[in-house]
Amino acid sequence: MTNDLHHLAAAYALDALDESERREFEAHYPSCAICSAEVSDYRETAALLAESATTSPPADLKDRLMAEIGSTRQIAPILPDRVVDLAERKRRNAPRQRVLALAAAAVVAVVGFLGGLQVARSGDDLDDVLVAVDAETLPLEGTAGNARVVWSPSEDRAVLIASDLSDPGTGRAYELWLIDAGGPNATGLFRPDADGTVRIQLDLDGRSPAAWGITNEPDTGSDQPTGEILLIGEIA
Repeated sequence: MTNDLHHLAAAYALDALDESERREFEAHYPSCAICSAEVSDYRETAALLAESATTSPPADLKDRLMAEIGSTRQIAPILPDRVVDLAERKRRNAPRQRVLALAAAAVVAVVGFLGGLQVARSGDDLDDVLVAVDAETLPLEGTAGNARVVWSPSEDRAVLIASDLSDPGTGRAYELWLIDAGGPNATGLFRPDADGTVRIQLDLDGRSPAAWGITNEPDTGSDQPTGEILLIGEIA
């Protein structure tokens, strides 16, 4: 795979990146207008391909097929004039079997590909925030891991993307704070996945951030930060 992150938009849209590449690209593309637009375009194209290839069978197809089977006369097989040696038959059938195997593999590949496109398209709507015209991105700095917040006033939502976060502990969770002129506002509790990654969306409720911060809190949540801010980013 290429080392240029700008060339990974198509592979990311088709879910074809490995875990390391996906993390790097997700940390990059929300703040890159070109990559964000390409991801959105590729996903729209993939969805159109998937929809054009998906056709539901008629509801009465099975009944009609079984009726045809029941009313069709079975014809006895025509026996050959001579017995063909089994080894010779295998040699004759080998090319046909290879063709059938290749055709079956192609069908499986196409079905799997289109299924992946449908899954990619039918996922959550985080991308609506990431590619919004007024989306803003802010990296959070600290020692707890890597994180960035992307938010859109028009969508009234934010997306938190993080990696390398440790387990917050038993009965504990991380809490994201939207900091404005009135102070910190509790915006959402979260726990990282087993690999330390987070990708969630949160409501802004009409608030405009001046900064974002993350703390470690009881898993029931806190109205105000009770410990040090582990990751923080201030809007210039």
